[in-house]
Amino acid sequence: MNSKSKFSGVKSSTRNLIGVTVAIIIVVFAIQKAWTRNIPSQKSKLATKVKTLDHHKLERPNIIWITTEGLPLKVLSCYGGTLIKTPNIDRIANEGMLFNNSFCTNALCAPSRATLLTGKYSHLNGMLSNPGGTTAGGIRSTFDPTQETFAKLLKENGYKTGIVGKWHLIDKNGKASNPGVAGFDYFVFKNGAGGPYYDENGYFQNSSLGSLKIEEKTYPGYITDNMTDLAIKGIEEMKAGPFMMAIQFFNAHRPFDPPHKYEHIFDSVRFPEPATFWDDYKTRSVAASEAHQRIQDMMDFHPPKELSPRQRREWSYQQLMRHFLGTLKAQDDNIGRLLDYLDKSGLAKNTIVIFTGDHGFYLGEHGWFDKRFMYEEALKVPWLIRYPGVVKPGTKSDAWVVNIDNAPTILDMAHIKIPEDMQGKSLVPLFKGTTPKDWQKSMYYHYYEFAPPHWAMPNYGIRTERYKLIYYYTINEWELFDLKNDPDEMDNLYNNQKMKIASGYEEVLKDLLTQLTELRKKYKDSTGQDVKFWPRDSYN
Repeated sequence: MNSKSKFSGVKSSTRNLIGVTVAIIIVVFAIQKAWTRNIPSQKSKLATKVKTLDHHKLERPNIIWITTEGLPLKVLSCYGGTLIKTPNIDRIANEGMLFNNSFCTNALCAPSRATLLTGKYSHLNGMLSNPGGTTAGGIRSTFDPTQETFAKLLKENGYKTGIVGKWHLIDKNGKASNPGVAGFDYFVFKNGAGGPYYDENGYFQNSSLGSLKIEEKTYPGYITDNMTDLAIKGIEEMKAGPFMMAIQFFNAHRPFDPPHKYEHIFDSVRFPEPATFWDDYKTRSVAASEAHQRIQDMMDFHPPKELSPRQRREWSYQQLMRHFLGTLKAQDDNIGRLLDYLDKSGLAKNTIVIFTGDHGFYLGEHGWFDKRFMYEEALKVPWLIRYPGVVKPGTKSDAWVVNIDNAPTILDMAHIKIPEDMQGKSLVPLFKGTTPKDWQKSMYYHYYEFAPPHWAMPNYGIRTERYKLIYYYTINEWELFDLKNDPDEMDNLYNNQKMKIASGYEEVLKDLLTQLTELRKKYKDSTGQDVKFWPRDSYN
């Protein structure tokens, strides 16, 4: 074959190869176009998900979800508190996003924790009150661990899941609900609701990763240090990932025992009393005046017997603050340990850290300790998130967060479909610093437990941007507050004795009653009494 014919053959083969290649490309393009046209919803959904989260890669993140026990915002320096420095909690805020308006739906330990797990209000998840019955016998709270939880859904979608710390949920037999059945591969919890916090007994743990068998363990040392050690141990077992570890601190609960090293660090400090410390409840429901949670009635710190009631209130308040802030300092230390561990282990870059609370707490406001009432100090909770590569460090949001939103948010961040019966909303759309125009600007609250030692009366209500309406339905009394003009909630605008609303607030009350009725329908709450407001002309 001469050179001319040789090259002619090469050209012919090349032309054939190009033609085949072009044909293949055309066929592939046509198939892709047809596939896109035939299933647009799936492609659109995936594209939207990735765009919303703005991941650098499709690797699913690890999640650490820290829930503290009863921290009012005023004790956290990232929320402007000046009573104590909380540098490690602040670090989450400084490296992520802080939400200014975060609320609980039932300011009590077990109900809030059940809501955080399920994304549902108390009347649907079963934990209306803390474990045990109430005096009326009408409420017996139990948590069925077979119900849907975010942990169970994470596990079904390839996550390893863990929880350490406070559990406080019981089943129909009066025993601790099994965290393994509720969806946790690794769990350690302490028996009971609070201390003593150096008691080495009463720890309960599953025998191995994924086991449902509960074994009692002994761990000497301070509980918050121990739980952090056990959380890190669990992460080590699950770090091949993706994993979710829930850490539920609770040493800021009665008996308020700080670790030994912090027992006396505030002895020389005299803490200022809040503006409402000497509240006389003059304009408000008898629910406020009759509740047994006044600081002068605290015997926790063994006040001297010779003190008058006024002196005892002042003395016990100082003791409460010294103990409470000592427990908080221990929590902050251990959150620092967790963050340092994430850095040193190389997990930090793909691990989301959330910090929130089960409910707030009264530290002298209205002369009280504890929680339960719908006033701001118990209603509001911290909500912080560090989300590397997604949330811009040092950002703040005024968008409203309700504790039913936690479970949907965790699922959304893990790219898992949110069940339709979860009542909360994912917060992921807020993580870029903008708030959708239709975002929630009101929230519904319902507290049930009427029992010793506090005897706080059942109540439900609505909070909007400016107003709060509370209904103590077992005694048919109301409270209405204008939060703009009365942020301390001292002046009830509804006179329960005269059944008369303050002048100029008639339409406000009417609108709030309508909204409250609608929220009860929205959240399918038929417990307690229906919204029933008796007009003044029904008064004899």
